[in-house]
Amino acid sequence: MIILRPGEIADLEPAVIASARECVIATADGAVGGRAAAVILLSDYAVATPRSVITIDSAQAWAGVVWRVGADALRLHASGATHFNATQASEAGLIDAIAADLDEWRASFLENRSAMALDSAAALIARRGGDALERAEFARLFAAGEPQRGLSAFLEKRRPRF
Repeated sequence: MIILRPGEIADLEPAVIASARECVIATADGAVGGRAAAVILLSDYAVATPRSVITIDSAQAWAGVVWRVGADALRLHASGATHFNATQASEAGLIDAIAADLDEWRASFLENRSAMALDSAAALIARRGGDALERAEFARLFAAGEPQRGLSAFLEKRRPRF
């Protein structure tokens, strides 16, 4: 799993994010445009603070919009809107969550989720790998004991610890 903090996204190449094997979680705080907006939009999971504004001002960012919202990208493009505050971005499907404190959000998000399972899910969704990839990811998760940890937690009526 790759978790990108706000200061780390501006210099990244969006194509690297789009082709990452791991689950990519990108966070935004404040004004985000250009390549940084593309990175946010191409990530598997995007989180922004309430004061964030995402500006879609490049072809790479529009590619991210298409990746995130599919056919609704045409509706957004036709509306002429290019600046989205956190609430608008969430309503449009451009981000997945709004968090006042990104560090608290990250700790809470990871508390009862398996990073390995999230990586597998991201790989399967992004690559549409078919049965062979699905079987390989399933075997990898079971070999690492991830499902057993989740099942044990369920049976013991506690939160899982991954």
